[in-house]
Amino acid sequence: MPDRQDCPWITLPTDQLRIYFNMCIIKYFLNIISPGNDMLDKMLALFAEYPEVDLGALGFPSGSWQDEPLWSTQR
Repeated sequence: MPDRQDCPWITLPTDQLRIYFNMCIIKYFLNIISPGNDMLDKMLALFAEYPEVDLGALGFPSGSWQDEPLWSTQR
């Protein structure tokens, strides 16, 4: 977990032991070192290709998790 968040972060309650939290950490740092990255687009393409994957089991919050500040803003 970043000690301080200088960039947008997540606001919904998240289980830190799930994959989603790790993906958020990766996205946070990627936004810093590679602004305008396409991580979200690639993830959405993967989820579309493999619809049988249960995002809830991976810790993704129900609803529009991609609308979280971390995912919805470009640095």
